[in-house]
Amino acid sequence: MEFKIKKFSIALDVSGIVNVHFFEFEQQFKTEKDNHPFAELLFVNSGKMEVTSDGFTGTLSRRDFIIHPANMPHSLRCRGDAPASVIIIGFKCDSEAIAQFSSRPTRLNETDVKRLAEIVKEGRNVFAPPYNVSVYDMKKKKDQIYGSEQLLKNLLENFLIGLMREELQRDGQARPRDDEPVSTEVVRYIDDNFLEKITIDELAFLFRTNRSTLCKEFKNATGKTLIGYVNEKKLAAAKEKIVGTNKTFTEIAEQLNFDTIHYFTRFFKKHTGCTPKEYRSRYQK
Repeated sequence: MEFKIKKFSIALDVSGIVNVHFFEFEQQFKTEKDNHPFAELLFVNSGKMEVTSDGFTGTLSRRDFIIHPANMPHSLRCRGDAPASVIIIGFKCDSEAIAQFSSRPTRLNETDVKRLAEIVKEGRNVFAPPYNVSVYDMKKKKDQIYGSEQLLKNLLENFLIGLMREELQRDGQARPRDDEPVSTEVVRYIDDNFLEKITIDELAFLFRTNRSTLCKEFKNATGKTLIGYVNEKKLAAAKEKIVGTNKTFTEIAEQLNFDTIHYFTRFFKKHTGCTPKEYRSRYQK
């Protein structure tokens, strides 16, 4: 038997890096309007920065970030009587998805900030100082640590993809809080993946806790056991497929990841009092 090798699908590719800066601007600092053939990420670590661009004009406060896409004119200046510390990263990325971060500031949560900090730290392994001076040609170190450039690329892509996922998951709701309980994250994970086989050991590993703590916190937060919650999701999906489609019960069992049609039938009858066939004949129009 020959194994089939699958190629990676690339959703977002950072193909080049220009600079990784940590600036500490004086309170009177400002730049002239400029544009360049690469994207520029701006993150405010402290203080406030006023941004003027074709995508957004306004103020960025602490933990706000914005991306100026390639060739978008923009300028910066410190706002108020205090200096500001900012991270600026210039990079090449042809994905149109990053443009959504150019029209408004995005407030980063603690996880996002940690990812950004890793990018800056790895940038120190790639580029030589100075890091607080704007230069057109930031020089690479000659004695880089093994894999530094590839890791910097991966970290930047991971940061951007993580932000994209958060935006897609929000659906107009508030971003997850930094102190969001593990149980809330687990509920979201189950809602997205309940059609797969989910075990308590797997969840405990993924969310860096232990079985007993996970089960207790989940029960306190939802009033349901983990297995009970998963079963509710599967039962609701089964009912919808039984009366809303003409799929065979074997096909439905496979889609819901039951090992056999017999196990699916027993599960369904236990929770509804009737077999899938009886349920379909009773409720399907």
